Amino acid sequence: MNLFRSRRSRLMALLACAGLTAAAGLLACGSENTRDFARDSATATPTVPTGLRWQSFLGVDLPIADQGPHHIDGPVASGFDRSPAGAALAAVHSTVRMSIATDTQWAMVGQRMLAPGPGRDNWATARAQISITAPITSGAPKVLGYVIAHHTLDATDVDIYTLHPDNSVTRNNTHVTWQGEDWRLRLPDNPTTAPVTALAAPPPDMVAFTPR
Repeated sequence: MNLFRSRRSRLMALLACAGLTAAAGLLACGSENTRDFARDSATATPTVPTGLRWQSFLGVDLPIADQGPHHIDGPVASGFDRSPAGAALAAVHSTVRMSIATDTQWAMVGQRMLAPGPGRDNWATARAQISITAPITSGAPKVLGYVIAHHTLDATDVDIYTLHPDNSVTRNNTHVTWQGEDWRLRLPDNPTTAPVTALAAPPPDMVAFTPR
């Protein structure tokens, strides 16, 4: 059994019961649909991260670049540039870290990487009901890249694309806001649709992370 999928299935089930189906899943769910975001001139050509390298967090490889994170304190990554690439990197790190942080780590991740509000509160309530104590040892998903759906200096919508061990591809719709001199992942207060959809392949305009 894919350990990551097993953990995420349990957590997503709890989040769904709590009305939080949009709380940062990396698993496939639903079918492909489209988002109709107006792409402003600032993101017509999304910024590509420079100096890209990889660092593992509990078995999942995460991208680190010149645009961030500039600081890693245990399970928390911080210090992302106020740019499209910085926002995208923050979205990736926040989504993965909140999804797989262990029982001793998730509260710190929530406090420092998620935007305060009902979405974060509901996620914390659901997360407290399950236990994750060990890293992923096999079958970890791979983050392929992202598309900036909309970007301003204060808020950015980022679609994250992930490859799973069964070669399926998913898109995760995320939203980060600039708070306290850094990007924070904002979870929806009352989501009406799941944020993760299955795709046949990543889109041609995806900003691809270089292979590991």
